[in-house]
Amino acid sequence: MARFVHAAAVLFATRAERGAKDAGRIVLAETRETLDGLRGYGLDLIVLSEGVEAYGLTIETAEEVAKPGPFLSLYLEFAARERCTIAGSAKIREAGRVYNSIVFVTPAGIAGAYHKSFLTDGEIADGLASGRGAVTVETPAGRLGGAICFDLNFGALLDGYRANRPEILCFASMYHGGLMQAQWAYQCRAYFVAALPFIGGGILDPFGRPVALSDCYTQHPCARINLDYVMVHLDKNREKFPDIRRKYRHAVSVDIPADIGPALIVSHTEQRTAAEVVAEFGLEPLDDYLARAIAANEKNRAECAVSWPQSVSG
Repeated sequence: MARFVHAAAVLFATRAERGAKDAGRIVLAETRETLDGLRGYGLDLIVLSEGVEAYGLTIETAEEVAKPGPFLSLYLEFAARERCTIAGSAKIREAGRVYNSIVFVTPAGIAGAYHKSFLTDGEIADGLASGRGAVTVETPAGRLGGAICFDLNFGALLDGYRANRPEILCFASMYHGGLMQAQWAYQCRAYFVAALPFIGGGILDPFGRPVALSDCYTQHPCARINLDYVMVHLDKNREKFPDIRRKYRHAVSVDIPADIGPALIVSHTEQRTAAEVVAEFGLEPLDDYLARAIAANEKNRAECAVSWPQSVSG
């Protein structure tokens, strides 16, 4: 069944000077003003930039999930009033260590937090602790994962999310990430929402294609996305696509981007899920197809090794 989520990526901008005594007060006020400007939009998910953590909090002012300070309290109040989920940037103190974190705040409270796994040299020197890998949290806005800035360079974290299968990756950052944004979206088969301190952030679909981006006209890009989808390969599936289109017409879409090879089966109705359509027409999901290819090639490789003649040196 269609599962629509109205998501927004917030462009970070501040007049605060990093490290100044009044930076926390200024960033808190600016974050409150930004969120107030989004009231009434009917948003289901808001992702905030790492700039909030970097400029707004210090090791000394880090907050605790069990005892929310001003930033977490702001997120909790907004999420409860607007009935939305916030992927909020913060420094979080936990078991005596301080982390650069994304805190997932729902209308019911804090659902979990992701701690940045791959810190920069400067962050380590400042005393921050490194997180322990991928975290996926179930929220009313979908199954969310987090990544922060420098994280995007490391395949180990990407592999963790490929295994965890988030529906939306929330990227709180102070840098763009370039082509890696699209790679993460595609490799995880997930939507990717990037909150940055400059234009070019926003929302990518599971193929890494832009859905809505910040630009000189749009500070906080928003988009209504549908989480009821299954990615399949074209091989052995494409001949069935016309039958799906004829039977379900606009209720189910078959989205085939150029030059990649897979397609998205998306359900736009309350009557059936994309997974039910895939099963009905005997389609093979992309990851099942790739796993089968790996197994077939391993078997073929082993069989060939037995039959190949031994090399002769002379």
